[in-house]
Amino acid sequence: MTTRNIEHLAATVAEHIEADAVVQGDYWSEDEQKGCFIGCLVHADRPDLIEERYGIPVMITKIAEAIFERLPADEAKQFFADFPAAINNDGKDLSRVGWQFLAQTLRDLPPITAEVQDVVDLVVAGLDRLAEGEEWSSAAARAAAVRACDAAAAMAADAARAAAWAAAWVHARVHAWAAARAAARAAAAWDSAKAADAKAADWTAAIRQQRDLLLRLIREA
Repeated sequence: MTTRNIEHLAATVAEHIEADAVVQGDYWSEDEQKGCFIGCLVHADRPDLIEERYGIPVMITKIAEAIFERLPADEAKQFFADFPAAINNDGKDLSRVGWQFLAQTLRDLPPITAEVQDVVDLVVAGLDRLAEGEEWSSAAARAAAVRACDAAAAMAADAARAAAWAAAWVHARVHAWAAARAAARAAAAWDSAKAADAKAADWTAAIRQQRDLLLRLIREA
């Protein structure tokens, strides 16, 4: 599968931005004619329609949606505008971008304990295999998910939870939903036991880093 109709995608994005129709928190409101990242593209909560129309994997759309919903409102709109420009043309294969994104997101986590790092590294190695077009077996992914879940339960570590989500959904083969949850969990791992405003700053910085990473990987695909 490769990208297609990207000029139409860019026009659709521009049209909704011009109409001030891009909002967070609602897929699509027929009454207000406003919606979120996915809603503005297909006027529904159907990322599969975006894949059908534009050749953008559901996994990528769900990651983009998770980032969009967590950015400050003005930056979310700019991210929506930048998305088609990053794709740029028809015929681009984005099938490995989601795996690249998740692997790098886990690599970019702030310092964690050696025990948690071990389980995160195990998941990263599997994601790297997928990013290279190789296989990561369902059994191996499940084993990695179990180890990450155990680490998360024992140490209350969001880093381990992020790894667990990524690995568990490789095992279940429901990649798109896991990608969004794993990205959010990885961002949450940036929160530390600081004042509320410091936590918010760490969270926003993590989401911005994810935004920049996704756009770069799409451009380079």
